[in-house]
Amino acid sequence: MKKTLTAFFYIALIITLGLAIELKESANSMSVNDLAILEIQENPSTGYLWHIFAEPTGVLRNFLEEHNAPSMMPGAPSVKGWIMTAAKEGKALITLKLFRQWEGEKHSVDFRALTVDVTGQGKGQVDLKILTNEVTLGTIFTVTLEENASTGYTWQYVVLGDGIMEKNKEISVDKSDKVGAPSKVTWTFQAVDEGYSTIIFRYFRSWEGKESAVDYKAYNISVK
Repeated sequence: MKKTLTAFFYIALIITLGLAIELKESANSMSVNDLAILEIQENPSTGYLWHIFAEPTGVLRNFLEEHNAPSMMPGAPSVKGWIMTAAKEGKALITLKLFRQWEGEKHSVDFRALTVDVTGQGKGQVDLKILTNEVTLGTIFTVTLEENASTGYTWQYVVLGDGIMEKNKEISVDKSDKVGAPSKVTWTFQAVDEGYSTIIFRYFRSWEGKESAVDYKAYNISVK
């Protein structure tokens, strides 16, 4: 009990003093008809392959898979990539999961995620980036997002991986007299295990389900 209280006050002190790290979002942008390329390193000799998932359906399309093996040495890692286009404007979430095909998605051992904001028209090429926050074991970090609960929309998150744990959630209500003014929600997490973890936030009405999300946020964390 004493250790639990000590840990609680330690985290509260870090938050109060503003010493917690604010995570950086893994966000990208492109235009309709742009050619977008996403690449990540993998080692097929282990049996573990990256698999790509995109939501919602209808924003991103034409996921053409490509492979590039820079070395002929047996067991050397290669670069896996996807070429895609956007069918229409909107916000999309891309999630990458590393697993063996015969074991299935539930046995994923690594994760990455990024968002893509599609606006306007274009005919260029975009290299999509996966941003990763590097932290050490025990680090306290936060995510702050704006939401308007009066509309029914709230941010809900899932954690992929075992490296982080939520420690606190705080809602800062707008003190103005404006009807329907948004509030800010701050989640505090702690790095509890080494490895990669990903936090995915979806903005949706609870009674409509996460498939109806209208916005997304993605945060990748590497704990060392």
